[in-house]
Amino acid sequence: MKFIPKIWARALVCAVAVSCAVPSYATNGYFLIGYGSKARALGGASVAIGNDTLSAAANPATLSDLSMATMRIDVAGDLFIPRRAASHNADILGGPYSEKSGSNLFLIPAMGGAYKFNRRMTIGMAAVGAGSNTRYDQSLAVCEDGDPNTTGSRFFNFNCNAGPTAGVNLIQMQMLPTIAYKLTKTQSVGLSLAIGIQQFRAYGLQAFGSPGSPLNFTSDRENLSNRGNDYSYGAGVRFGWLGHFFKKRLSIGANYASRVYMTRFDKYRGLFAEHGKFDIPEHYALGVAVRPIDKLTLLFDVQKIMYSDITSVSNPGPDQNNASTFFPPGCIAGTLPADNSCALGKNAGMGFGWQDQMVYKGGIQYVYNPKWTLRAGFNYGKSPIPQNQIAFNLLAPATVEKHITAGFTYKQSKSVEWSMSYVLALKNTIKGKTPFLPRGITNPKDLANPNAAASMYQHSLGLTFTFLM
Repeated sequence: MKFIPKIWARALVCAVAVSCAVPSYATNGYFLIGYGSKARALGGASVAIGNDTLSAAANPATLSDLSMATMRIDVAGDLFIPRRAASHNADILGGPYSEKSGSNLFLIPAMGGAYKFNRRMTIGMAAVGAGSNTRYDQSLAVCEDGDPNTTGSRFFNFNCNAGPTAGVNLIQMQMLPTIAYKLTKTQSVGLSLAIGIQQFRAYGLQAFGSPGSPLNFTSDRENLSNRGNDYSYGAGVRFGWLGHFFKKRLSIGANYASRVYMTRFDKYRGLFAEHGKFDIPEHYALGVAVRPIDKLTLLFDVQKIMYSDITSVSNPGPDQNNASTFFPPGCIAGTLPADNSCALGKNAGMGFGWQDQMVYKGGIQYVYNPKWTLRAGFNYGKSPIPQNQIAFNLLAPATVEKHITAGFTYKQSKSVEWSMSYVLALKNTIKGKTPFLPRGITNPKDLANPNAAASMYQHSLGLTFTFLM
């Protein structure tokens, strides 16, 4: 059996390689609702149940409860189809217009492995991702004629100062080496080291730093947009507890994930606050699993994600009521926009205005027979985007709030399982007012009405392969 740790280690290396290669896209803010087909089919509820090795991402203590003799490997993938759209009626930006984001089909990988070291200790690792992506057409024929005196505007391409496409691509991955330890037959604790890797790219936003442009918000125009991919690295920790009561009819789990402190995106220190700082937020969760009969498990999790602690995400964006300077209230003005204390890239630099998010996850798991297990779930988290922060969030439309989920597991043999999940994120639209004056307004009272909107809905189909020994 000496080859087992080698197999497990190689599997984890593959997990890292695959997860780094392909971006992830998420729907509780920019986090996935759950990791692996079993958790996703349950609406993400997995803090109080150890269904597979990816459950370590929800609660490291659940590794103690995994179904295996010595080891197991879980390889997961999701086909993800997010439909994103933005509309904006802004006279100086060529509005009104309505754009749909390109790049609507993605593969989201995840992988984990676990090894039962002895009766009390289980070691493992999971590789999971998060992120967001948008790509909008802002091309104009007049901007492609080669004449530097030609002007025209569309989306954030003001007076031909930006490229034909605008968008952002954020990939976050965490590798979670984990130890779970059984204190007693019914009580377990777990600890994970969260190793974070991020990749970011922004393009088509040059007008935010163009001198004389009404969008000139940045303190460092050379490191604002179109700088290619940049990377940051960091670390944090996760703690988990899992307890079983009343002969395992009731299980309660808790998980705390610290902030993952990341290095700066130096190529985008003129875009993100604190000169390119973009940490992964702290979050914590409590879960309950109730088994009224042996075949049926009812699950409920509640999770809070602390977006407000991450200045690049939570700092307010342009003031919707200030069409002259655009900067939010309380900023210290300078002679030039780049000198303003809220200029992009500064410590108080403008962000997306996201608020903390409370997420509720519920699921039902039914063991139909030894080969088939059925699942269904629901996930709800109010969007972290306030209505008065719509301007910058046209680029990051994390608007969806409600998810309906379903799935199953087929146990092919003692060593092989196949699990599938389907997630439907219902369409949600956030409307708000931006500082830019709408075109065609004749009644001054209409200036108070929303002039921008962002929306999204999603489909996701997942498959997980499990090998047990």
